[in-house]
Amino acid sequence: MNQLVFKNIMTLLALAAGDIILVNRLSLGTFIAPYIYLFFIIQLPVRTSRYALIFLGFFTGLFFDIIYHTGGAHAAATCFLALLRIAVLPAFISAEDRDNNISPGIYTLGQASFLIYTLILTLGHHVLLFNLEIFKLSAIPLTLLKASVSSIFSVLLIYLLCLLFYRKKRL
Repeated sequence: MNQLVFKNIMTLLALAAGDIILVNRLSLGTFIAPYIYLFFIIQLPVRTSRYALIFLGFFTGLFFDIIYHTGGAHAAATCFLALLRIAVLPAFISAEDRDNNISPGIYTLGQASFLIYTLILTLGHHVLLFNLEIFKLSAIPLTLLKASVSSIFSVLLIYLLCLLFYRKKRL
């Protein structure tokens, strides 16, 4: 098995376990529902094909739909995250990064770019997810507030994960 594929499978399993065991059990209030599993799609190598991104997004979301009993909301939102990544990522990488097939992260994009990139993708995911979960027009302002606050906490947790588990590669 390709080493990169194995690494990505292990990353997904670790993020899923962390999300289900740790993050899901945090009692952060009504408006804070962070998800760290999004980092799996966010950090996939730059040259991952569009079809593979959408496929991985769907099955990652489907797994969490089964765990959280959300009836397809996570699958739809994570597919949207994959599509959004396809549109947004070119603004953050150079041709050289694409040729080197980097994985977007703190040390490859830089801290500010990584945080903006992650916030855009996370906010898009959360807005769709929470709107699908609540599915009321009257709740849109409340849903946007929840998506914004949850996105900030998700990005913060993802940033901390990057600092803890990803090291800067030496030249």
